[in-house]
Amino acid sequence: MVAEEHYFLYPDLQPGDLTRLRAANVDTEKLARAALKHHLYKFLRHNKPFLARQIKEFEDAVVEYPLHSWGLIDAPKALADIVESLIGAIYIDSNSSMNITCQITKDLLQPVITRESVQTHPVTMLYEICQKNGRKVNIRDSWRKTGEIEIFVDGKFAGRGKYDAKKLIAVNRAAHNAYQQILRKLVHENSQYVPSPN
Repeated sequence: MVAEEHYFLYPDLQPGDLTRLRAANVDTEKLARAALKHHLYKFLRHNKPFLARQIKEFEDAVVEYPLHSWGLIDAPKALADIVESLIGAIYIDSNSSMNITCQITKDLLQPVITRESVQTHPVTMLYEICQKNGRKVNIRDSWRKTGEIEIFVDGKFAGRGKYDAKKLIAVNRAAHNAYQQILRKLVHENSQYVPSPN
């Protein structure tokens, strides 16, 4: 459903970019956000303190990232499952009508991530900026002991990410922080460079 809509909205977009756009609109975080927005999570019956904490953390974290966090926050899979189940139920209840299912799903998943608002994953951004500027990335993995990942660029500390519950989130946060530091450093270096007059 989403792939077809993006294909017609952006006929000039390369297949890889279309895939990235589609993925951002149907990934676990996007679906979990829909469950929050429409208060569907209130109907989830469970007796799991960890899940309740995870939902509360997610609810608090989405405020900082209104559209998507691109891997910086932990979206509870249970919330995404609610939305997937709802979409399946709509399809069945509408006598397998793709038109009805698509329209309701489109409304359910608003706001849609567009070509203009889609972002690159933090790890990809870090490696791209370092590669373009001839810098080497090293990752120090202390996650099992401390829940932390540290990133060094050219042997110097560049960023740290911490998240005890899921290593991937810690890696993404470390990459995001390192990218921001490298970007600031490059901007500073370029502002210091004043070409000599000829």
